[in-house]
Amino acid sequence: MKLKEIKRTAIQSWSPAQHHPIYLATGTSAQQLDASFSTNASLEFFELDLTEPSLDMKSCGSLSSAHRYHKLVWGPYGMDDESRPSGVLIAGGENGNVILYDPAKIMAGESDVIIAESDRHSGPVRALDVNPFQTKPGCIRRERV
Repeated sequence: MKLKEIKRTAIQSWSPAQHHPIYLATGTSAQQLDASFSTNASLEFFELDLTEPSLDMKSCGSLSSAHRYHKLVWGPYGMDDESRPSGVLIAGGENGNVILYDPAKIMAGESDVIIAESDRHSGPVRALDVNPFQTKPGCIRRERV
């Protein structure tokens, strides 16, 4: 049984478990084309509302991006001290970049949404991982697969 759907050629990450309401972040997938053959890329946020009978998810914000992504991970960093009420969205790109975004700022329509960015990786960043129990900034591990 289908509960909700989003028609996108995208990778996705759910908001941290302690975040309410529940959100889904999607990023335009690297090395994929959608049905319209569009070359545009974006990050989009949707709210999961299971009380709404429609299959559609409510759009909560988007950001046009110059990057396409292989991996998105949404970690709880900063949620404990309210410095980042929605945590941090970490994106691994096709050009070796790792970008940390502030999801709350993207959903609020602000422009200064990038927390940090690194392009030191020599190939695509296909895997990222965070410790979901660590809510204070620490080490972010990136791997090349």
